Amino acid sequence: MRKFLYIALTVIAIILFYQGLQKIGSSQGSLGCRVIKGSIFDGDTLRVKCQGEKLRIRFACVDAPEIRQENGIASRDHLRSIINRSNNQIAIKTVDVDRYGRIVAEVYANNELVQLQQAKDGMVWAYEKYKRNCPHWKDINKAFSQARSQKRGIFLKKNAIPPWEWRKQERRARNR
Repeated sequence: MRKFLYIALTVIAIILFYQGLQKIGSSQGSLGCRVIKGSIFDGDTLRVKCQGEKLRIRFACVDAPEIRQENGIASRDHLRSIINRSNNQIAIKTVDVDRYGRIVAEVYANNELVQLQQAKDGMVWAYEKYKRNCPHWKDINKAFSQARSQKRGIFLKKNAIPPWEWRKQERRARNR
């Protein structure tokens, strides 16, 4: 019974928190945040501090190579360089909360959509599975397609494996 109550309260807290972010985002357009030092773990996830709250942010629209995957470190370092150029100041526009409790958001640095820049530079995949939660899907998908066809970034090699396929392969290997 305690476990159920804990889970129910956690879900309610996430929903209320998400609604609060939506109100902030709709009244100001976005929420200004500071990226927490050392919190960019891969090319599509980071931690921030916004209005005194620490949040985990998952980038909407894209999927970056996992850190143990080929090009995972390159993708992460590319994101770090974009964020460093903005002096670790970003703005987020919340689009969802994922099953891990992370805020799924469009992320802006220096007034530029970070996901779009990553796609243009060939450092992420456009994530079709979640395109319904992607306000800038057409632009990101177009940039991704161009980067891939022009062999930019992680697409320099022909056999680049999408992160969702790599994760599936890893799960199969662990379950053997």
